Amino acid sequence: MRTFLAFVLICGSLLISTASYAEQKYNPYTGQWETTTRDSQLQYNPMNGSWKYLPPNSQPIYNPYAGDWDMGPKNSVQKYNPMNGNWQTTSPKAEMKYNPYGNSWSYEPPGYDLEYNPFDGQWEYPSW
Repeated sequence: MRTFLAFVLICGSLLISTASYAEQKYNPYTGQWETTTRDSQLQYNPMNGSWKYLPPNSQPIYNPYAGDWDMGPKNSVQKYNPMNGNWQTTSPKAEMKYNPYGNSWSYEPPGYDLEYNPFDGQWEYPSW
């Protein structure tokens, strides 16, 4: 009984901690639920015609290595991801993290952890 109670308390605290940081928001333009941070806003990228949840101060940023336009905060930088051979627009303090559920690597800002998206059944990092 003690073990079960400890398990319930640990799981509950994990759920509370992740629920306070990330959430799923519906994107009516794509018809998808996105895992994102609470302060993110639905924003339009006029350079490629896409909508995505991003930090409030995001703007189009040219990625010269990929030859396309990404969206991100003003201080965003491009970092090379040697695991997939792509350049990613991300936070200057972003760290390479592995997603064992998707078998993929990506740069993620410090403090971002995998979150389960129950709408598409995927584990993903919050969009920044």
